Amino acid sequence: MGFILKGNLTGEICKDCKEPLFGSIVRFYRVENLDIDVVTQVSANPKDTLQILGEKQIKAKSKLLLAEAEIDEKGNYEIELKGKYAEYDGPIMIDIVTKRVYNQKSKDRDSIQFTLTTLQPRWRQTEQGVVFYWKHCINSRFWCRIRELFDAWVICGVLLDCKNDNIPIPGVKVIAMDDDWIHDDELGSDTTNSNGHFRIDYSSKDFKQTFLSPLINIETPFPPFNSGPDVYFKLEYNGSSIEFEKPSDKRNNVGPCLCVRLCLEEIVITEIPIPASFTNIGLTRRIKIQDEINTANGKTLRAGFNEYAFYNTINLIGTITQKLNGNQMEYMFEYQEVGAPNNIPISGGWLPVTPDMIPPTTIGNHITLTGDPSNPVLKTPYITDGIAPDINFNGNWIPVPEESNFEPHQDTTILKLNTVSLTNLTSLNMASPTSDIGTATVSAGRPHTRNRYFAIRMKQRELNNIATEVIAGTSKPIAIFNVEYNNVNKHGNWAPDIKNNQRASVSVNIDEIVSATTGCNKITNALHVKYHARNENLSSVSLSITGPKKPGQNFGFAAIPLMLAPETYGSAQLINLPESNPISLFDVNDLLPCAYTVHLSAKVKLTTGDGEPGPIQDFISFCKV
Repeated sequence: MGFILKGNLTGEICKDCKEPLFGSIVRFYRVENLDIDVVTQVSANPKDTLQILGEKQIKAKSKLLLAEAEIDEKGNYEIELKGKYAEYDGPIMIDIVTKRVYNQKSKDRDSIQFTLTTLQPRWRQTEQGVVFYWKHCINSRFWCRIRELFDAWVICGVLLDCKNDNIPIPGVKVIAMDDDWIHDDELGSDTTNSNGHFRIDYSSKDFKQTFLSPLINIETPFPPFNSGPDVYFKLEYNGSSIEFEKPSDKRNNVGPCLCVRLCLEEIVITEIPIPASFTNIGLTRRIKIQDEINTANGKTLRAGFNEYAFYNTINLIGTITQKLNGNQMEYMFEYQEVGAPNNIPISGGWLPVTPDMIPPTTIGNHITLTGDPSNPVLKTPYITDGIAPDINFNGNWIPVPEESNFEPHQDTTILKLNTVSLTNLTSLNMASPTSDIGTATVSAGRPHTRNRYFAIRMKQRELNNIATEVIAGTSKPIAIFNVEYNNVNKHGNWAPDIKNNQRASVSVNIDEIVSATTGCNKITNALHVKYHARNENLSSVSLSITGPKKPGQNFGFAAIPLMLAPETYGSAQLINLPESNPISLFDVNDLLPCAYTVHLSAKVKLTTGDGEPGPIQDFISFCKV
């Protein structure tokens, strides 16, 4: 059983910021001459024995090497000396060979070897063997010098709520900036952990940038030469900038290790530089209100998402600000119906979007320090529901809160609009005998209900100041379709049922079953499927059949061509697949005696800007004898 050397080695950056010597090697040497100097070294504090070695020194002591071990990502090492140490039981000298320091961003360089200390091991007998355990942390003064040689710069810090007993603030992004005479450089960023701590690693390349880079890199202003960056910090929470330090608050010419304690007493949201504006419809689809609306039909105009009309509640996307001309801002939306999508709205035809047209909408958030150690930062939605402490409408205008900790929405929802309040909900009664499935339904009682077209725009102004009103985004007229179908026949004469509140009227039946009094007439040698689908914005209508097949059989229905809006209807028979030209009818006599189901599926091109209705379906089953 040999002698085992094990332990843990770290380097200190700050008192509460240490790092493992990961990427380094620990070397153990025997001491050749046991004289009084060695005794002094053994009793010396390691901080007084640290020494960077030259090539000659490293070569000279190579013959004294007992063992070496790699240091892992946690700073641990372990090596067994075995019989080699049995002949020598004196003190050992400990060196570190550093090839790369923890979180190094710069390029690799030649390794550095330095002496830590000389120790007389105190061996202990264990089940593992004879063990000497030594744990050490290199002091920050020496370790930061080593980091500088590897061009590895680091900032360790903590963000505290100094108004509430120095509670750590987690979840805040800390951005380190270098104040420069040409352009401020971002050194790096990190998000505070549960204890409020953050760490930012960077290299000199991140702050030695000039207008001559990359030919000439030097920290500016000059002099002093070989100076470090002039550091100040920015803060963000959930993407919102928080007012914090300015370039004038910089720490001049910081070294390779910077330890900071940042205090935040309250959250003040930095004013958004983007002007208030209305730009898109839908958080998911983000349809551009001008470029992606087709003036020919008011529908969407985008590759892969073309020819969709709008329905139900839509998200109006844009940006709001707290101030306009330095004063509190308020905004509102207006709409105008036009007869055709290519009509230009008239100046006097705009109507206000009133509070009853607006479902509760989050237009921003209050961000506050709570003083609660378990939840120090709170983000509270600010909702347009007229209920305190949230937003109260100023007539039809929405005042933007003035509080410094209010985070207004930027490039996201600034209003929800229920389009049903513009068009009203049209209900069509589709009640009719099941034998009528497969025929036209448009009549005086069930008229052709077409898309309607509305332009939408945003206005903003200083609070209660009519003279400052300006337009902040106007859409092209968009197609809107809010129609529901009631008393829709389902499952034909086989298992007749009625459905209401349908997005499209979709029904299927079988001629050979219609004549049966029970709806269970069996199919023998003929099958005529009747289908009907109605919606102004039909996208596709298709038939399919489910059931067993004989070997080699492949049958189904031909593709159904769409008819002119608002409906597609007709009768279909089974054909051999793939479709032949001319189409070859399938012989129903060849169906296996079993149960089959015919499915009818219709898709409609309607969107809220965030989602679309799924396929609307119907089915009917039959028995083949």
